[in-house]
Amino acid sequence: MNRVRWWAAGLAAAVALAAAPSLAAAKSPPAREGHPAQELQAAKRLACAYVQGINAGFTPQGRVNLKPPLDPNTPGLSISLVDPDRKRAVLEEDALETPGVYMLSTEGLTVFVRYPGGGVTVVTVYPMYSGASDSFLMVSSHHGAATMPAMSQRYGLCRLASETPAAPAPAPPAAPGQRHP
Repeated sequence: MNRVRWWAAGLAAAVALAAAPSLAAAKSPPAREGHPAQELQAAKRLACAYVQGINAGFTPQGRVNLKPPLDPNTPGLSISLVDPDRKRAVLEEDALETPGVYMLSTEGLTVFVRYPGGGVTVVTVYPMYSGASDSFLMVSSHHGAATMPAMSQRYGLCRLASETPAAPAPAPPAAPGQRHP
């Protein structure tokens, strides 16, 4: 959930900066030296959050049923490019880590993963920033099958992240005479 809060704060800041150009000049981070495509080409790890999405599924008669839009507060995902020589990646969604493969080209970064149950996810991160931010545009498409095929497509933003996930903050020390929960 920290990832969702972090992205919500970042998205709100990007909207505020876009709405107030005079504030953007005063409070924006230093300009990035690289071009978005160069930044993406050099990435080892990306942290992504969804901003909107749709669900669809087939009916027994073969028609497509669109379901209500996906909740934009759905936890995001992280992409780790673990072996550039063999084009291996790991897609991390909450506690689930799924190995996959990736392609990196001038069109962007595309990661493919296949789940043990047979479903697949394709995530594409585009080499362009979203507005005045340093977040890349992203789309994630999941195709799964249970009793009937189901699909979802989510749209979001990705940022460069440290190569190793941050460890959770330690609990504050207990005051004298109190116990930790």
